[in-house]
Amino acid sequence: MFEDFVERHCKSLPGARLSEPFGPDMYVWTVAEKMFAAYTRGSTGVSLRAESATEAQKMIQAGKAVSAPYLKSGGWVMLQWQNTTPYELRRYITRSYAQVRAELNANQQASLPPFDEVKFLG
Repeated sequence: MFEDFVERHCKSLPGARLSEPFGPDMYVWTVAEKMFAAYTRGSTGVSLRAESATEAQKMIQAGKAVSAPYLKSGGWVMLQWQNTTPYELRRYITRSYAQVRAELNANQQASLPPFDEVKFLG
């Protein structure tokens, strides 16, 4: 259920693309080839980019997330399905996407469709 929710929401984000660079069942969502979400089919959660390493630590300490497997730097966390509501999941995915998109260079950003974060936060 949560994996389908992640897929539907990520697919709705402007310029988001799904790939399987690490093999089947490892799903990576990117914007302009930069990863903003990843999960393995049948896993316990989705790995996302927090706004900063400090924010990632706060999320972990508050029990909202755990350290993302294989993504130990750059503010990556894993939101576990069991501890995350669909509303929170949508918000964190959107923020991860927005964070990664904001770090793209001007040419990459100009090549993407417009993005209204408020609309996607629902």
